[in-house]
Amino acid sequence: ESNSTEMNRLADEINELLSHIEKENMYEKEKQRHLKELAECDPLTGINNKKAIELKMLAMVQNAMDNREIISVGFLDIDDFRDYNTNFGHQEGDNVIKFVADILKNNLKGEVGRNGGDEFVFAYEGAIDRNEIEIIKKVHIELNKGYQSEGMDKTRPVPCSIGVVTVKGGIMDYASILKEADNAMYEAKDKGKNTYVIKEI
Repeated sequence: ESNSTEMNRLADEINELLSHIEKENMYEKEKQRHLKELAECDPLTGINNKKAIELKMLAMVQNAMDNREIISVGFLDIDDFRDYNTNFGHQEGDNVIKFVADILKNNLKGEVGRNGGDEFVFAYEGAIDRNEIEIIKKVHIELNKGYQSEGMDKTRPVPCSIGVVTVKGGIMDYASILKEADNAMYEAKDKGKNTYVIKEI
């Protein structure tokens, strides 16, 4: 009898130890996931930071090349961003960046990232069909509806210039696709800002 009691106690201890190890593993996994998120996350907006979005877009472009698929890449730049910081202070500048990030994150499929400063980038696999053009339009409208900051009695529009290109994988390398999207954004700026340019290459 004492032998089997001893065995039971040992079994209990082993089970306890195993569940402890399991828990530790879970914490470790959770910690790793959290660290990865932190490493990929832009602290102000919660979307992909520059490094993370670059890696994800690079993988997308590679995939589009391998499978001869179409990829769409867009750049967005907040027009006259300096004015927000100059006229209303840096807190307001941060609010504007958060506002733009939220609109992009909530409307666009694929990956969205902050390229640094007041520039954002987005990419997804697939062409810009009529539905996607409607989404870009919607983003543009929502940006111009603006946001209401604390202590403001009226909303403040956030005009942005957006350039999007859609290209079949294998025609261009990563750097060239980015350059084309950037050029499209500058075309939007040349048209008088606060608009979007969509190009198929």
